Amino acid sequence: MPAQEQRSARAEKEFQIYMLKGQLFEAAQRKFAQEVARQKSGPFIGLLLAQARVKVDGTSNGSLPLLYGLKAGYQKCIRSDVGGLRVYGEYMGGVNRSVLKPEQSSSYQIVSFNVDLVMDKSMDKKKKYAIGVFGGLGVGWSAYKDYPSALHNPNSFGLVVNLGVALTLDTRHRIELALKIPPLKTTHAFSYSFVSGNAYYISYNFLL
Repeated sequence: MPAQEQRSARAEKEFQIYMLKGQLFEAAQRKFAQEVARQKSGPFIGLLLAQARVKVDGTSNGSLPLLYGLKAGYQKCIRSDVGGLRVYGEYMGGVNRSVLKPEQSSSYQIVSFNVDLVMDKSMDKKKKYAIGVFGGLGVGWSAYKDYPSALHNPNSFGLVVNLGVALTLDTRHRIELALKIPPLKTTHAFSYSFVSGNAYYISYNFLL
């Protein structure tokens, strides 16, 4: 009996040590996750390059106009591997050949304020590299002017939808491929009819 009691006491002690190690490991993991989330949270700025096809009075612009843009906002990570939320303002605009007067130039711009849900999955132990997806909604204004002297041009406020995939490099660098559904898709209420496709873009964001 004494030998059995000694083995039982030893087993109980080993079990307690094992449980303590597990608790310490879990605490260390939680602390690490919180630190990673802190590093991934903060203000950011970005540059983007987009394309969107438009039709004026039923005629396509013939080529995809390039839109150049800027964005700035703040992101907050909840957990290191799960992601979080971000809020940001974004502008994209560009010029192309006019549809109605090909010898002149047209302009197209989209301004929006957005809220996105960001979901990332880390690819390394230090959680500095990740792949992810995002989606969100916003409110925005878009306007098109087919030639410089045109009057009563298509423009509108409305809902904006954002969807995309992302690659995070060394925590601070984020490359995204995405689409934006603009607030003005189709209208016949102005001097000429206007139809816009979705804006497809690539962007680079830098976490400050």
